[in-house]
Amino acid sequence: MHTQTRHYKQLTLGQRYQIQALLGQGLFQKDIAAVIGTSKSALSRELSRNTTADGYCAETAHARAVNRRTTAKKSSRFDERQTTVIKQGLQLGWSPENLSYRMKIETPDIAISHTTVYSRIAEDKAQGGVLYKSLPRFGKSRWKGGKRKAGRSAIPDRTDITKRPSVVELRSRLGDWEGDTVYGQDAHLVTLVDRKSRLLLLGKTDSKHADSVADVMINLLRRVPSVCTVTLDNGGEFAAHERVSAAIDTDIYFARPYASYQRGTNENTNGIIRRTWPKKMPLGHLTEADLSAMEMLINTMPRKVLGGLTPLEVYTGRSIALIA
Repeated sequence: MHTQTRHYKQLTLGQRYQIQALLGQGLFQKDIAAVIGTSKSALSRELSRNTTADGYCAETAHARAVNRRTTAKKSSRFDERQTTVIKQGLQLGWSPENLSYRMKIETPDIAISHTTVYSRIAEDKAQGGVLYKSLPRFGKSRWKGGKRKAGRSAIPDRTDITKRPSVVELRSRLGDWEGDTVYGQDAHLVTLVDRKSRLLLLGKTDSKHADSVADVMINLLRRVPSVCTVTLDNGGEFAAHERVSAAIDTDIYFARPYASYQRGTNENTNGIIRRTWPKKMPLGHLTEADLSAMEMLINTMPRKVLGGLTPLEVYTGRSIALIA
């Protein structure tokens, strides 16, 4: 069955003359709406906006409506500062949604929706610009291989996620971390992300050996004041989890095999890292400065899920200025 989408239409001067005449006859609003072919809510809005102390006058109402349209904020919405913010945000890896949410916090007077950001990017492309190439998902290639073998059997004394405290699901406190590794040709990254704030801790290991990964995890977690729980995937590189648990004095849990959504925060963050350091890229050359720069880039990235705040702001409780 085909349904027709209804669009709101501005009332014409002729319809306003009808409203004036029918009001003079004492008709109810629902009857007037039916006669002029509009909804009751649209008629009610028309009367509330354009009725003066002298009553409803068609010519006065029409003049006021036209004036509102020509002076409305949206009619002069373009501001050159918006272009600057869009360019800077895209260069930092912000998505149009993140851009929009952050503008509402720092520059509400020129804030625009994410759909408008996309429109500006499309307009720039039509004029020969290259802003579209900076979109986070531009040119994204998807891995088409099969599922990797889960390492549950390679992890001794693992504690399943079903035994994790229910408070962790609420994301109501800092200190519940999700962990994973990002593979490179000659080295690997260890990533830990706080579930509430989305704060990233990033380290590098030259070996996938469990003890090497455990050492990196311990060093990373010692940098933060609160570690309530850690949730990992089932890779064999986490077989030395008991060393981490003892060193940090925390409980470690493991998601179900093939259930990456149970560590969705960590998986999403790894995806952001992959925009800069894609799969099959050598990572051995990365320095501590490189890792720190990536950490800062991600931890100062506005997030829609955080209402436009950054992970660093949520974790520390302090605001920072990002838009020049």
